[in-house]
Amino acid sequence: MASTQLLASKVVILEEEPQIPAIVALPSAVTLAVGITERGPIADPVLLTSFEEYVKTFGGFTLDAEVALAAHGYFYNGGSFLWVARTCHFTDVTDPTTAEAVAGTLMLDTLGGADSPGQVTSTLASPYNLVPTDDLVVEITGGGHLTATFSATAAQAPLPGAAGYPIAALAGGENFTIAIDGGTPQVITAVGGETTALDIANLVNSQLNGGKAYVSGPTVLVESDILGLASIVDFAAGAPDLLVLLGGVPGPVAGTGNVQNIASVTGAEVKTIVELAVAGCTVTVNGDGTVTLATTLLGATETIGVKVASTADTKMGIDNALHTGGTAAPQNTLKVDGKTAGAYSDNVRVIIEDATNGDADYFNLTVTVSGVIKEVWPNVTMDTADAWYIETILNNLNLGSDLISVVDQSATGTTSERKPVAGTFGPLTAGDDGLVGIVATDYIGSSAGGTGLYAFDLVTSGRILIVPAQAVATVHLAMMDYAEGWRNGSMIAVLDCPQSQTAQQMVSYVQLNGLLEYSEFGVLYWPWIKVVNPSTAIFGDDDKITVAPSGWIAGKYASNDQRLGGVYESPAGIGEGFGVIRGMVGVEDDPTGRERHSVLDERVRDLVYPYRINPITKLESTPWHIDGGRTLKSTGNFPNVGERRGVIFIEQSLKQGLIILKHRFNNRANRQRAKRIITAFLIREMNKGAFRSTNPDTAFYVDASDQLNPPAQEFAGIMTIRIGLATNKPGEFIVIIVTQDTRALAESLAA
Repeated sequence: MASTQLLASKVVILEEEPQIPAIVALPSAVTLAVGITERGPIADPVLLTSFEEYVKTFGGFTLDAEVALAAHGYFYNGGSFLWVARTCHFTDVTDPTTAEAVAGTLMLDTLGGADSPGQVTSTLASPYNLVPTDDLVVEITGGGHLTATFSATAAQAPLPGAAGYPIAALAGGENFTIAIDGGTPQVITAVGGETTALDIANLVNSQLNGGKAYVSGPTVLVESDILGLASIVDFAAGAPDLLVLLGGVPGPVAGTGNVQNIASVTGAEVKTIVELAVAGCTVTVNGDGTVTLATTLLGATETIGVKVASTADTKMGIDNALHTGGTAAPQNTLKVDGKTAGAYSDNVRVIIEDATNGDADYFNLTVTVSGVIKEVWPNVTMDTADAWYIETILNNLNLGSDLISVVDQSATGTTSERKPVAGTFGPLTAGDDGLVGIVATDYIGSSAGGTGLYAFDLVTSGRILIVPAQAVATVHLAMMDYAEGWRNGSMIAVLDCPQSQTAQQMVSYVQLNGLLEYSEFGVLYWPWIKVVNPSTAIFGDDDKITVAPSGWIAGKYASNDQRLGGVYESPAGIGEGFGVIRGMVGVEDDPTGRERHSVLDERVRDLVYPYRINPITKLESTPWHIDGGRTLKSTGNFPNVGERRGVIFIEQSLKQGLIILKHRFNNRANRQRAKRIITAFLIREMNKGAFRSTNPDTAFYVDASDQLNPPAQEFAGIMTIRIGLATNKPGEFIVIIVTQDTRALAESLAA
């Protein structure tokens, strides 16, 4: 209840917790199944709510997959919650990693192709701003270092000086023209008074663009600003009067070197210079202006590297690493494994095809089983940064493949080159179910390893335990020990009888192996049943097959529990269908060959029932049904299935519901609170038919008295509550007494 300060006048609404919190009824038929499956995680339980979910995780029917048939029967008979833990042979049941089941595998390769050269590509695009004598020092396949040098000088032309300097002072207006680098002629006009070489140089510099003049010895030199073959100084064009005055008209002069302009070296020039200087190297000018230096020879033995001693490398964006060529052989690119261990992969193939989206960097991957398409993964890629990267898509825990997982092998090349080659590949190989040498211990498992039965240690909701078709005494005893001892009586074990047993053999089985009177948490049914063949491809052409009944019976338990108070009823008989097994069409043939369906004989049932073996039978004009509801222990507190399961349901619901009292004061008030909570719950269950009476005073009692909780108990932190339940007893025998009606004779004699 929220607290509110009462300061100003107001109307206050407060909500408080109910004085008697309701106990939530827990699911009563959550079933746990251990056994062999076609595939799926080992010793790692998975909750399933339909047979379709079972197939998605654990595969379908196989001759060995005993759990598949049990799951089929469980859901067909109305079961809703089935936890499955797969098992196999372990070299050490205390360590689940020693499971001998192995996933199949398949390696996919790239297409391969022509050998590739060692090559390095610049990161900067041409043209390049270099200076004369810049170079690239290149090493080809372990050979010596060869140097490609970029050279360039500017064009230099002397002004005619035949008359010598100084000259007569110019009057002004005299002129001549200079064309620089093939450009438009520029007119240089005297101002007046120029007499020395320096005067002429200054006159040129004041009016010339793209070049400069300076005094060199007895003459004046005019020089282009650029360095290289494109550098030209030409005095021949235009008005020559000043040139004539100076002593003549010279022709054009060009720069020197191996580039047109050292400040703007083109990719084509790089190609010419490097290929000429470096034997065994070819240069490609790429469309984006970058250049690629490559070995002339191809293959994985070819290498190329631009050495750190170079001066043009950083200006061109060329690294100094050694680059190796590639081989034409296909590379391993994608490893395909079975998603889980198992020989099922023997029938799994993958098909690689061109991508639906038409992009060469993508491809489609299809998974088939026995030639039937099961999964299609379109437009996946080997690009690790892409949202459709194949590992991201196929290995997704919830949305990925049910059949395979993949591992990128980090092949070299472009994304397109790293694709698996197109075609059909497989099947996966070397998958193994790990069944060679499997023994009872592999089903029983170990608490240390969380294998076998103990894989369910954390599944606290389990109420029914089955190990389909494992009808051996060691497994049966271990199942009852697990249900009663390890799990504190929180579940009941439904046991399959051994196959092909006569009634007398079944009696001997329970007697000689110590099952009789062993535990009230174990229930044994006999014989194996016949059901409609669910897969002629697996089980042959017969329309019926023989199966262990535990999965069908567990489903029957579950469907009955959906009725009001159904958990308290014995799952037997034909009344309201409580014991009718859906999908059952018969029982296994009598192994003696003398009587077909000997279980139909009442005398046979009379033989097994006293030994607490529950027969499955049919009477005239009735469907096949369970004809018994006894646990294996007659002297237990609750020796019948309905009683035992009903009490488990009550106990576990109370255990969960009374958690609210943990760590609260251990006093009389809280004990009475606990009593009220329990009483309210039991009244609700009484109204469902849980007890022999509908009067709370006679249906149950709840004792939370001080006598049960003396001070020593309180100080020890122990709250004790005793509950007595008047459970219903099943009507196993209906006795009809027939006698002569002598009432009229008695009246006559009395008169």
